[in-house]
Amino acid sequence: MTIRNSLIQDILSKRSLIQELVIKDLKIRYSRPMLGFIWSFLSPFLTALVFYVVFSLILKVKIEEAPFLLYLMSAVFPWRFFQDSLMSSTTCLMDNKNLIRESNFPHFLIPISIILANMVNFLPSLLILIIISFFILKGFPIFIIFFPFVLAIHLIITIGLSVMLSTLYVKWRDTKYILEIVLLLLLYLTPAFYSIYLVKTTFPPVLFKAYIYNPFVCLLNLYRITLFKGFYSFIQKDIGILSLIFVPVAFAVVFLFLGFYFYRRNKGIINDYLSY
Repeated sequence: MTIRNSLIQDILSKRSLIQELVIKDLKIRYSRPMLGFIWSFLSPFLTALVFYVVFSLILKVKIEEAPFLLYLMSAVFPWRFFQDSLMSSTTCLMDNKNLIRESNFPHFLIPISIILANMVNFLPSLLILIIISFFILKGFPIFIIFFPFVLAIHLIITIGLSVMLSTLYVKWRDTKYILEIVLLLLLYLTPAFYSIYLVKTTFPPVLFKAYIYNPFVCLLNLYRITLFKGFYSFIQKDIGILSLIFVPVAFAVVFLFLGFYFYRRNKGIINDYLSY
């Protein structure tokens, strides 16, 4: 309770600083590119388009749950936010060590500001995905009302992991390279460009049960349930709505607690590691 209250107080008391850091990050990111903020949508969309060409046109992958390009966009857009946030925040304390030395504020505000800046980039992509889904599928599912909840869970998971990884990288520089491998593995362990029923027909029942309780599989399915009309009818016989909600929420709480617990245990020595 004390840790939680202190954390909330730190964030609320420094909210103007967080805002300045977010604006600074966005200005640096988009001040020089000719297309500017358009890249926030164009980059993940082109990534989804490449996957579409490879998996749909060349490999002839077919799914029944949704139009394949929409299916890819609903995976690539959230994944890019998650991946970019973790990769950027992992090295952020080292990248901003001069600012940290000159200022007296909690270190975790830097990874949080990076995640919020990436969230600003993420929202236009989501808005376009929502609009395209509405027109192609001729409406929204009733679960669209839970979309802000899904977004909040995704954000909390990302914050918890980012705070932990940024602290860990200061002490152990191999963290960045291990993270790259883990993220690549996680991408292929989630149904981003293949149907979950391909896994069901390939894995034994026990392994399939373990697979669908992967928090990132649940989170991706939650995005699709809230955005794609009729999607839940395809998966409801194998994945209950309560488990879909409970698993990501449980992991969000665990990751957030572990992230800030690890930070609290190491915050006193972070500046020592940043000095060399």
